[in-house]
Amino acid sequence: MTSLKHKKLLVIAPHPDDEIFGCGGLIYRIKQAGGQVHILYLTVGTTQDFSKRKQSTMEERLREIDRVAKFMRFDSFKIAFPGNDFHLKLDALPQKSLINEIERGEQVSIEAIRPNILAVPSSHDYNQDHRAANRAAITATRPVPSRFKHLVPTVFEYEFPYFTWTSETMLPLPNIFVSLDERALRAKLDALKCYRSQLKVNNAPISLQGAETLARVRGIHCGTKAAEAFTLRRAFIPQ
Repeated sequence: MTSLKHKKLLVIAPHPDDEIFGCGGLIYRIKQAGGQVHILYLTVGTTQDFSKRKQSTMEERLREIDRVAKFMRFDSFKIAFPGNDFHLKLDALPQKSLINEIERGEQVSIEAIRPNILAVPSSHDYNQDHRAANRAAITATRPVPSRFKHLVPTVFEYEFPYFTWTSETMLPLPNIFVSLDERALRAKLDALKCYRSQLKVNNAPISLQGAETLARVRGIHCGTKAAEAFTLRRAFIPQ
């Protein structure tokens, strides 16, 4: 995969803002190249957090999704399991339910969208919802002959600014880098501003500063001003 022209991207986002922290630059570049972007949010709810505001409500997060979708020009999005019965509890759901939504759910899924690229959260993330989403997505992309189901040719895991904080002792090195010019990086940061309820103070990982710092570091790793980094799970070159 060397060109993003006319690509069709499906992002599995356990929560709203995950897709921008992990793939905001990639989303911008695909839209600029004439491609499509579809987001499957797995859940959203009211969250108690360590911030000045103490919590973010489901209603304000839904409004934030709408703002981000318009700003980034998503072609479609869906929330699979809305509400506090599921939010931060995806690991308690039967994996079959998650797999089915990712694989063949209505409107936004692998079978509905038939993407060229699938981006999923890291299997090494400390967040239980992210790990559950990763496991389900890997099962949903298992190899099956194409006459029976869509085989996503490119599957990779995205990262977050807190990527080194994990219970894992060995982390995989990123091996896919998407270069971001200043305009693409600014679009990512401006999209994050739409998720006002989720941003923390500077020097916190989940902040504008955290996102920009990681992008600058990943740029150093591939010889450009900024970049997003991913871990490749599959790259299939068909006949």
